Amino acid sequence: MKRFLIIVSIVLSSGCLFFSNASAHFLTVNADKYYPKVGEEVTISIGMGHQFPEKESCEVEKMDKMYVIGPDGKQIDLPMQPEGEKKLVAPVRIKFDKPGAYLVVAEKKKGFVSKTTDGYKQKSKKELQNVIKSYWSEGHAKAIIIVGKSSGDAFQKSIGWRFQVIPSADPGKLKKGDFLNVSVTLDGKPLDTEVQATFAGFSAEKNAFAQKVKTDKGSAKIELSTSGAWLIKANHSMPYSNPEEADEYSFTSTVTFGIR
Repeated sequence: MKRFLIIVSIVLSSGCLFFSNASAHFLTVNADKYYPKVGEEVTISIGMGHQFPEKESCEVEKMDKMYVIGPDGKQIDLPMQPEGEKKLVAPVRIKFDKPGAYLVVAEKKKGFVSKTTDGYKQKSKKELQNVIKSYWSEGHAKAIIIVGKSSGDAFQKSIGWRFQVIPSADPGKLKKGDFLNVSVTLDGKPLDTEVQATFAGFSAEKNAFAQKVKTDKGSAKIELSTSGAWLIKANHSMPYSNPEEADEYSFTSTVTFGIR
């Protein structure tokens, strides 16, 4: 069976202003082209930080997996090779050999993160002393790549995460000035929370977003005020099931895409 994706190489190298209340780093999947032609090379990179696009990647040891879902629903894993002293995930150059909408997905390892008087530790609070706050953390990121003529529904595919942000329309069929509805779900049910959106070049400040919108029955409407690369992000916290291990669940989900 023919694969829809060809791995080319690993790239190794040495308006109004809103600020997010959440100071935690968030994961993004970035592409140098969101609308490549069939067979055209695309560079996919990981961002981990407080800005969009974020230049610094994430440590390989903190990542679980990265993969692509094609227009036909098939999944292909992407390699995560370390680069530099920090062993960050290196960018990947790929080519798509069939037209349609693709979803590039990156998942962090789930686990405990505790803030202590000695800094952050990857352990539950019952394993530590002098804990200020402890979380169970889950973070995921998606990028929508439209190759040639858009087809398929990969852009709105539910990945199976507990917490998700899902576009309800194909960005490839939208343009500057249109609105994009997104749904936010927790355990498969609509969740009322805040959705943040911004675009590349909007601000160099940390945790700065062009729009902040409250969901209504799990749905939010984002105005696509400019062309270029966009980020939509949502996060949610709630009490952890075992307070002896952690204080809260901390969920973050992001999606990036391009508007022409």
